[in-house]
Amino acid sequence: MNSKNRTWIIVAAVVVLIGGLGAIALLLSGDDDNEGEAATTAPVSTDADGSVVAPPELEETRPVEVVGDPLPPFDAAIADPAIGTAAPVISGQSFDGSPITIGGATGKPTMLVFLAHWCPHCNAEIPELIELDNNGGIPAELDIIGISTGIQPGQENYPPSAWAIEKAWPWPIMADNEESLAFLSDGGSGFPYTVLLDADGNVLSRVSGSRPGSAIADWISELLA
Repeated sequence: MNSKNRTWIIVAAVVVLIGGLGAIALLLSGDDDNEGEAATTAPVSTDADGSVVAPPELEETRPVEVVGDPLPPFDAAIADPAIGTAAPVISGQSFDGSPITIGGATGKPTMLVFLAHWCPHCNAEIPELIELDNNGGIPAELDIIGISTGIQPGQENYPPSAWAIEKAWPWPIMADNEESLAFLSDGGSGFPYTVLLDADGNVLSRVSGSRPGSAIADWISELLA
């Protein structure tokens, strides 16, 4: 083999090597692009037919309908006249529009917890309730429903839909309307406000203000005994 042919072979080999390295780099670059695209693409929900389902639109207040007489405003300084009376049946929705009804006969006792996102006492009570539940302090036969009320867009922890997620609230939560109709219809006068109903929807007890988990557990046990 003469020197001229050897030179061409070397040049050809170099060209092939450079081309191969370029192809590898292109493939690696393509993989990176795909990974970045996958990481920034939101998951898509589909129905049984494979059609794309739009995520629910969250709203911080929802329409509320009340059937029945409202409870008298709660006053801790006097014997509660609401005890033994039927709480009004209140129909509303969660932040995503799912229907929720509180009050009326349900076959199980229910604890209604009215919460305001800006209220420091509400923020203190939520972790007490969650810890109590995690430790088995909430009876299995007791339903808990939160009601987000007293909405104030300019205040702390707004919007309440995000606040409920941040606080890891584990139970259903109803969005009250702009006038706090659900809260007022159940006689609310301060936050947090808790109403315990029996299986028929009658008032067992009402409490206003935050409490430690142990006090909540004793209150529930005494009333459901």
